[in-house]
Amino acid sequence: MKLPSRKRCSGGFEIAIAAWIITAITMGCGIKAAPVPPNRSSLTTVTALKGRLEDNRVTLTWPNSGGNASYLVLRATSDPAKPCPGCPLVFQTIGTAKIDPATESVTYSELVASGFVYTYKVQPVGSAGDRGSDSNMVVIDRSAQ
Repeated sequence: MKLPSRKRCSGGFEIAIAAWIITAITMGCGIKAAPVPPNRSSLTTVTALKGRLEDNRVTLTWPNSGGNASYLVLRATSDPAKPCPGCPLVFQTIGTAKIDPATESVTYSELVASGFVYTYKVQPVGSAGDRGSDSNMVVIDRSAQ
């Protein structure tokens, strides 16, 4: 006994399903670009950091720029008795300088030991805790003292 033969579809249904799946995968959830961070006023980078040594105290000063909530003060200490040519400076945060809106400059000072070379820089900090670019560096050489 011979079974009746089945007729196959011409393939239109399978093609439509495949096209729908490909469209669903490539369309995703409808988001077409990476998320954009919220607009914030840019932080003002310090370009005029200055330092001076009086007795055993280093005093750093720089202009008070608008838009920054505070500044991180960073220092790298190197020992000239153990030179390391080509080694990068390793900076550590040593303090935070708060801004007084009534003054035109910001000041930070600390006591330092003799026999070392100290390199300083500052970073602006915004009200949301975001950090700006590094300032210029100031080198205080106490290696010969």
